[in-house]
Amino acid sequence: MRAIYMKEPGDVSLIDIPKPEVREEDVLIRVHRVGLCGTDLQSYRGVAALTNFPLVPGHELGGEVESWGSAVPDGLFSKGDHVTVKPYFNCGHCYPCDIGRINCCENSRTMGVQMQEGALSDYISVPYGNVLKCGGLSYEEMALIEPLSVGAHLVTRANISAGEYVLVFGCGVIGSGAISAAYFRGAKVIVADIASEKFETAKAIGAFACVNPQTQNLREEIARITGGAGVSVALEAIGLPGTMAEAIEAVNFAGRVGYVGYCKKPLEVNATLIVKKELTIVGSRNSTIEEFRQVQENIATGRLDFKRLISAAYAPEDAGKAFAEWDAAPGRFVKIQVCFD
Repeated sequence: MRAIYMKEPGDVSLIDIPKPEVREEDVLIRVHRVGLCGTDLQSYRGVAALTNFPLVPGHELGGEVESWGSAVPDGLFSKGDHVTVKPYFNCGHCYPCDIGRINCCENSRTMGVQMQEGALSDYISVPYGNVLKCGGLSYEEMALIEPLSVGAHLVTRANISAGEYVLVFGCGVIGSGAISAAYFRGAKVIVADIASEKFETAKAIGAFACVNPQTQNLREEIARITGGAGVSVALEAIGLPGTMAEAIEAVNFAGRVGYVGYCKKPLEVNATLIVKKELTIVGSRNSTIEEFRQVQENIATGRLDFKRLISAAYAPEDAGKAFAEWDAAPGRFVKIQVCFD
């Protein structure tokens, strides 16, 4: 079968490998669409600390059930079922696992990152507990569920409720997941991003208003948009020290701040403000199967145009070109998908 192989940073090729073994508790999935993640780009650039080379990258997918092992419960799957995969695997014995917070397992491994067998191939074989049936969703939509669920988990962690004004820094696909999840909770989302060309897409997936901090005064715009009420929640989905600090500055007193972006530099913040404002600050990692299901349901409503997030689609033989073009101009893309159809 075909697989996209990353031998080392910058070295991407299409190779032929054997179809995966289907173990007793596994489901064999025929892959149709795979999204490229920011972590995949970091692997390509050689700056992803957790990547184990060489590998087949990829962990955002839409596919169909081909077969399954003897220990998979009878009637759970049918051949041809549309499915996606929760690509995180926990150790089962650390403190987070003991208390049911398996999404932030101390030893968490993700397909195509720490685990060298990723989704960018014709077939994958995964434990049935990680496989989610997706009804009538298209393969493109199924491949969006995982990245959108990461943003949805941030919204869960920040405990967002109807009627709140929420500020989201970044309208990439993770930020988009937060925007849409907050929208479905009835919140009014203000997006802050320097890529104004992405604002129409942000509005199509639930943003109430958009601000470019390079050309507009962010706090003045927040006051204008909210009629002086301000934002009770600020979510950072970029991972830059400046925007992470600005989230604390911009949010209301008694507000909540959520971080999902990985910051590569030490973070300097006004700690006095954290105490003075009595802020609740949360981190967010990966997502849960409940958020996968919620995102699936949100897409199925048809209320938002999630396909707008797909900036480009490439054939497997053009995967190297996809990585090179994304690396050269990251602002052009929200989500790239590879088509194994």
